[in-house]
Amino acid sequence: MGLCFTFPSSSPDPSSSSSSINGRGNDDDDDDGSQPQQQQQLITSPSPKLVEFSFRELKSAAKNFKLETFMDEGASGIVYKGWLNGMVVAIKRMKPDSFHFRGFQIWQTEIYFQERLSHPNLVKLLGYCWDEDKLLLVYEFMPKGSLKNHLFGRYSSALSWNNRIKIIIGAARGLAFLHTSEKQVIFRNFSSSKILLDKNYNAKISNFGLAKLGPSEGESHVSTMVIGSCSFYSAPEYMTTGHLSVKSDVYNFGMVLLEMLIGMSTIDAKRKSGQQNVVDWVKPYIDNKMVKAFMDDRIEGQYSFWAALRAAELTLKCLEHDPVNRPSMIDVVEALEAIEAIQEPQYKQVLTSKF
Repeated sequence: MGLCFTFPSSSPDPSSSSSSINGRGNDDDDDDGSQPQQQQQLITSPSPKLVEFSFRELKSAAKNFKLETFMDEGASGIVYKGWLNGMVVAIKRMKPDSFHFRGFQIWQTEIYFQERLSHPNLVKLLGYCWDEDKLLLVYEFMPKGSLKNHLFGRYSSALSWNNRIKIIIGAARGLAFLHTSEKQVIFRNFSSSKILLDKNYNAKISNFGLAKLGPSEGESHVSTMVIGSCSFYSAPEYMTTGHLSVKSDVYNFGMVLLEMLIGMSTIDAKRKSGQQNVVDWVKPYIDNKMVKAFMDDRIEGQYSFWAALRAAELTLKCLEHDPVNRPSMIDVVEALEAIEAIQEPQYKQVLTSKF
């Protein structure tokens, strides 16, 4: 029997994602919360890929959600490490108020997209739980955690240049898949925290709770309420008009690529004067081919000058103010694969690039 999700009739929904749920990806007022919530409904087809768990099962799997199993926390939920039938999993428990607010939609949108999408660079959703007001999601376990934590988290590591390129290519392939799928998917809030790593540093994109279906044929964008990532991360057209397209994801990707190069968060308010606007800070150096001025010191000597320069130039292309001038994610993947091929630090050949 299929799943049937109905919004709680008693609660407001300030950031409705009903357009992505019901396939109305180009409605101008889809996120204004004006539609009666009891009228918004999602019915999914039966899916052998997802398992329905009881809350008791998941509570036991996560050892009663004790601190020892805590992994991460986001705006809508807390992630715990769990064990189900001998397999290690990640269990996301939506926060208590999530059932009555946006968290409920994030939960059901995650299920809607992930039971339909399958790709080596997307984290697998294994199952879910809806037990009265308790909402949970069960994912495959990614032992190396997020790219964000490796780059500048509390326990950041000296992630090598080769691993960084491998990771960013994997993430790019995941986004390219979403953008070229039969029903175009806009991830919407792509960031380094959404890139999870397996034991071999293979990258997989996670958290589809804010994703949306792309515009209908003939339309250039989806109009939606601005939510999710900080303004430093989000595309300018999305922040100013609410216009969302796959090129908005490309902009977000450019910010992640920049973080990979500099080893710092692009949205750190504590950064010293002159580096608050990271793009403005690095652009003159890129224009003058002075990549060592901003590259992460932890990877010095590991990369070719030309590889770093081409990656930095690609970053600026992804961050073009006009979305029309940004490359597609397919083109980004091709450019990154060419950059990966530059291995020797003394390599002097200038790449031929469509950018």
